[in-house]
Amino acid sequence: MRFPNYKQSLTMDVMLQMAVRVSIVIIVVSALTYWHIYKTLVSSTIDGLEHYIQERGQRESGIFKLAESNHQIFRATYLAHWQQDFFYNDAFFWHVFERRSDQTIRLQKKAYDGYFNHSGLISKDVTAYIGANAPIENNAFRKKLLLAYTMVDHFGVAWTRQFANLYVSMPENVNIVYWPGVRWADNATSKLNVLSEEWVYITTRQNNPERKSVWTGLYYDPTALEWMVSLETPIDITPTNTLNIGHDILLNALFERVFNDHLSGTYNFIFREDGRLIAHPAKIKEMNRTRGMLMISQLKDTQLHHYFQTLQSNIKNKQKDYFIVESDDEFLAVSKIDGPGWWFVTVYPKSLLSSPSLKAAKFILIVSLFALVIELIMLYLVMMKKVVGPLETFMDASSAIEGQRYEKITGNVLPLPDHLDNEIGKLAKLFKSMSGSLQHFRSDMQRLTHSLEDQVKVRTRELQRAKDKAEKEATIDSLTQIPNRHSFYNRAKAMVQQADHAGEPLCFLMLDIDFFKIINDTYGHPQGDQVLVACARTIENTIREKDLLGRLGGEEFAVVLPNTSLEEARVIAERIRVRIAELSFYTTQRTQSFHTTISIGISCAAETIYAYELLYKHADLALYEAKQSGRNLVITYSGNATPQEDVADS
Repeated sequence: MRFPNYKQSLTMDVMLQMAVRVSIVIIVVSALTYWHIYKTLVSSTIDGLEHYIQERGQRESGIFKLAESNHQIFRATYLAHWQQDFFYNDAFFWHVFERRSDQTIRLQKKAYDGYFNHSGLISKDVTAYIGANAPIENNAFRKKLLLAYTMVDHFGVAWTRQFANLYVSMPENVNIVYWPGVRWADNATSKLNVLSEEWVYITTRQNNPERKSVWTGLYYDPTALEWMVSLETPIDITPTNTLNIGHDILLNALFERVFNDHLSGTYNFIFREDGRLIAHPAKIKEMNRTRGMLMISQLKDTQLHHYFQTLQSNIKNKQKDYFIVESDDEFLAVSKIDGPGWWFVTVYPKSLLSSPSLKAAKFILIVSLFALVIELIMLYLVMMKKVVGPLETFMDASSAIEGQRYEKITGNVLPLPDHLDNEIGKLAKLFKSMSGSLQHFRSDMQRLTHSLEDQVKVRTRELQRAKDKAEKEATIDSLTQIPNRHSFYNRAKAMVQQADHAGEPLCFLMLDIDFFKIINDTYGHPQGDQVLVACARTIENTIREKDLLGRLGGEEFAVVLPNTSLEEARVIAERIRVRIAELSFYTTQRTQSFHTTISIGISCAAETIYAYELLYKHADLALYEAKQSGRNLVITYSGNATPQEDVADS
């Protein structure tokens, strides 16, 4: 099997076009796959984030809600005991309290170390500080102190399993603390003023006119070495007689969860609505340096600023305590931590979604391209077997037909695939049939040539006898002033013979004015003569000086084109046809114009055809075909049974 030049190969052209088109489809499909997977992941991720952030907010809010619940229980219990005239025992008061040398009142050390109280239970881990200026002589004040101590001792044991401590502060510069492991009051100096502490002054009527539970800001306790926040709840016995319940909530465990308990590829942080940063895995140093008083506005972090501004506007318009905001490159899942008014944020980068989407799209692209390569290889093999092979056989068959070696096809020297039932098989059958017809036609033409040669010889003798008579006849047509039939014949024959001797090409044109009889019948013979003269002049002006024009009779003309190829003859004939069609004629009174057309038949001398009569006959056959095909046509006699049509205009 021959392999054609790739640049001219049908197989390579088909494969290249297919590869380009399928590659475009693959790229589009891969892009759509990426888009679909990404959108699906976005939708499912948002749903998952909503559940996650809602659950996370509820989980982180638990300790703060529990603290608020504890305070409500403590306040209700304290007021109930106070209103039921809590039994005050002055001896018991001084049994647990004592006056120190610095004039402050403290709990005795046994209150921290442990002793059996009146109920037979052990009381311990409680310290108290009462400033030197406190009204200790006031019986109601001592009753308030003793009830506060008793309740701190009672509730502290249970509540400090979740909280660092339980304490009660009073505006009389008092703080009673249950804090296992920390002797808070024993370490306090006599000059301590608890009223200057945030966890006390935020409960005053000036700062808390609504008298509700309030949370302090984040701060670091150097004694406990812990980050913490405090809940303070006022208890108003009377408008002027108050005290405050306090819980310190240790936040190291919360921070540990914020920093380490996160979705893969994400991170969390907490901020307060006023812009105070509570916890951030990348801002630990800054928070330690500012002791928890770090504002987002103080940081040179444009991304964090952008997050805060985006979330702040959404918080103001929020419908729920949790929501999701889509930023440029991230999803921000936000949930409120009930209690201190904090907001828990999970930053979910979009790259976590685009990366798997891109990987899936790349995988599909690679697999599709690999499949395309395999398909192209299979296509190549199929094309070579089913298309290229038969086409090469047809090319050999066409060369045989061109060289008139028809027997190679009819004799199956070239095995055409005529056994196939598809289009290739039909084409093979047609090739064989055409070759057989051409072979028979060549035989017929050879016989016809011999016959014509005999006829030419006879005709030559007849012409010789008529020579004298022909010479006496006029050689010029009186109307058109071009050679008449007799003169044209003699000169044309001589030109044919000369071309035959010189081996030069020669073409013969037969021209006939279309519907000439109708012109005569419609406009009169004078107008018909006008048409004949105009057509003769037009033809004469169109052909070359070496060409021979003659009128054969009536509306019929002929032209001999010496040393002219078939293609040149077609050009000249077509030029004549067009110029005749462009002529305009008028009636005698010039009241009406009309046009005419001309039909032309062409024959050309061939290797075995250099006879005027045969050229004449072939041209006449072509002319007849032009007439039959609708007129105003140029038809070439090609040697087949049916002349070849060159111009389809009519």
